[in-house]
Amino acid sequence: MDELRALIAVGVRVPGNPTVYDLADGPRALVDLEARATSGKLVLRP
Repeated sequence: MDELRALIAVGVRVPGNPTVYDLADGPRALVDLEARATSGKLVLRP
């Protein structure tokens, strides 16, 4: 983790941006997740 934090601090690796779905689109988020159509984290926005 220290190495990862150091890489982020110098800009070699940037934190990812989550894919955001509206809460009503939760079923679509699950379909995309199952189909491996997303990468990284998924967020449901209320």
